[in-house]
Formats: sequence, structure tokens, C-alpha cells
Amino acid sequence: MTRSLHNDRGLATLETTFAITMLVPLLFSILEFGSALERWLAQDAATVQAARYAGELGGDTPALRQFLAEQLRGAGIDPDRVSVEVVPSRVGWREPVRVSVSSAHPVTIPFLFSTTVPLRSSAISRGEVNR
Repeated sequence: MTRSLHNDRGLATLETTFAITMLVPLLFSILEFGSALERWLAQDAATVQAARYAGELGGDTPALRQFLAEQLRGAGIDPDRVSVEVVPSRVGWREPVRVSVSSAHPVTIPFLFSTTVPLRSSAISRGEVNR
């Protein structure tokens, strides 16, 4: 009877080891997904604000780039690692202006893989400058 009890303890240890090796990557996957989602939401909000501001300014200006950089910095995103596109560069009254922001977010899941996920945001606004 002691021999059977000893074998069960070894089996429980083995099962726990297998469960941990499956649950740890799952936990980190959830954390990494949450981090990427938080960054994308912050980037998207900054893009929307920049599109509205581009409409007020009449297109792509240094003031718009500075405003977007401040918004991204406030969200914890390095503006030097972000690609920004404003199309068209000049707009008039009620003309559409599109601001697109893209960046890469590193994702690392222990025991599985490490990669970067592209995050893209785009917003359209109307020009408010009467030219």
C-alpha cells in the first residue's frame, strides 16, 4: 500500500509540471494581448485627435506633427518609432483629410515565440479652413 501512495505523488508532480508549462504561456499570452490592445487604443485615440486638429489647421503642418507627438508621448508611445501619413497635405473648407498612424508592437510569449505585431490607426476629418 505504501508503494501505491508513493507512485501517486510522483504522478501528481508530473501533472502539476505539465499544467504549469501550459498555463504560464497562456497567462503571458493574455498579458501581451492586453498590452497590445491598450497601445492600439491609445494610438487610435491620438490619431482621431490629430485628424480633427489637421482639419482645423488645414492639413499637414509642423504644429500637427508636434501635437501628435505629444499625444503619443502622453500615452507612453515613442513618437520616433511611429509612421505618420496625412493625405492630402493641404485641405480647404469641408474637404476630407485622413491621418494614418502605424507602429510595431513587440510581443514575447515565453516558451513559444517572439514577434512584432503591426498596429495601424486611421481617422478622417473635414477641413475647417476657408481658403
